[in-house]
Amino acid sequence: MTRQRLKDLASLARRKGRAAHSAFLVEGVRSAEAAVQARAPLTDLLVAPEAAADPRVAALIEASGLAPEAVPATDLARLGDARTSQGVVAVSRSVVADRLGEAPAPALLLDGVQDPGNVGALVRTAAWFGVRTVVADAKTADVESPKAVRASMGGLWDVALVRVPSLVPVLDRLAEAGIEAWGADLGGTPVEAWDPGPEVALVMGSEAHGLSADVAAWLRVQPPRGSHFVYIPHSEAARETHGGYEPRGVESLNVGVAGGILLSRWLS
Repeated sequence: MTRQRLKDLASLARRKGRAAHSAFLVEGVRSAEAAVQARAPLTDLLVAPEAAADPRVAALIEASGLAPEAVPATDLARLGDARTSQGVVAVSRSVVADRLGEAPAPALLLDGVQDPGNVGALVRTAAWFGVRTVVADAKTADVESPKAVRASMGGLWDVALVRVPSLVPVLDRLAEAGIEAWGADLGGTPVEAWDPGPEVALVMGSEAHGLSADVAAWLRVQPPRGSHFVYIPHSEAARETHGGYEPRGVESLNVGVAGGILLSRWLS
């Protein structure tokens, strides 16, 4: 393992490096196991010598079919951004496409979701509930960043991942295919009354600003009938706790939590 090779691998922790090499890091034993089980396009398996003695890591090496490269634990810890290295890092070819495939619905569209942990959690939740396609716009955190990969817990191998400059052309494409789009936003249909069916795309906006102006405008103008916004209202218990008023300190749900609630209602 040359210093230049280590430098190239370390560059995969940054978006520019991932784009240059069309590859990304898969950190940790659990994430690497999920990748091997899903037959992900792994190209390298880096293992610290002390980790190789672990029976679980030995089984991972055997199942991968790759010749592991021994890398000192101190060097391995510098490659990604995990606080504690488990002594195992795999390298995968990029799995993100730049356009929709056939039969994309049900689909989850991410509109400027900037926290990679939330992006990974949404991918994980989407995979759990049977979403076929996750589309991210240019302002959304990279789903192949180390933090997003860890948070996805293997979910990125179970959905089709797409990255596009803007979601509006994607919404146009979905509409042409007869797929309705709903946006998560206040003032729409309460989630308990929401029953959209599977051939739908759900758009989740950023944690700080919600849906972007162009996506919100599209959803207001394009749908053929009714409101195409859905929201999660405060519960009666929350109002009772606060003397009949809405909670004042909490402005919104975390986007990962909100996504889980909406996907459960939609696809369970």
